[in-house]
Amino acid sequence: MLRYILSYITFPGVIAHEFAHAWACRRMGIRIHKICYLRFGNPLGYVLHDAPAYAIQHILVAVAPFFVSTVLSVALSLSACAIARYAHIYELRDILVILAVWCSFSFALHAFPSSGDGDALWDDVRSPDISLLAKLLLVPVVAVIRLALLGNRIWLDAMFAVAIVALPPTLLLVLTSG
Repeated sequence: MLRYILSYITFPGVIAHEFAHAWACRRMGIRIHKICYLRFGNPLGYVLHDAPAYAIQHILVAVAPFFVSTVLSVALSLSACAIARYAHIYELRDILVILAVWCSFSFALHAFPSSGDGDALWDDVRSPDISLLAKLLLVPVVAVIRLALLGNRIWLDAMFAVAIVALPPTLLLVLTSG
């Protein structure tokens, strides 16, 4: 229950997660049938698309949220630091910092591939139409996704989000304070 409440509070991360899947599909020419960026229910969002032609395409679509959301999160975290340190619009500075940190945390919290992403890759592994080489490529990726999902039971995704929000500005401050 707490997880669902947190997911709805951090809805920008859900939107970014689904955007990353759709973006990866578009970059690789995979036709998208339907995109739902956010909804009430399980899953919170989804992208329905054609089956990728190659295993590497499927892997890239499945893990795209990790890379896209992490980059967005780091950028927003650094932006929050810059706003807090340099912004001269005192009336808006605090709210802008809070919004940037909230979005940064939201993006990082939803960066990990979902169980649906892992299940889709596992379906490829079990498919008789997939070559042995593709299966050998898919199995470790599925294993990493499953381990991350197990880690989420001890809030690994939240710890990752806190680290992504906190570390870049901390490093920036250490490097620029001379």
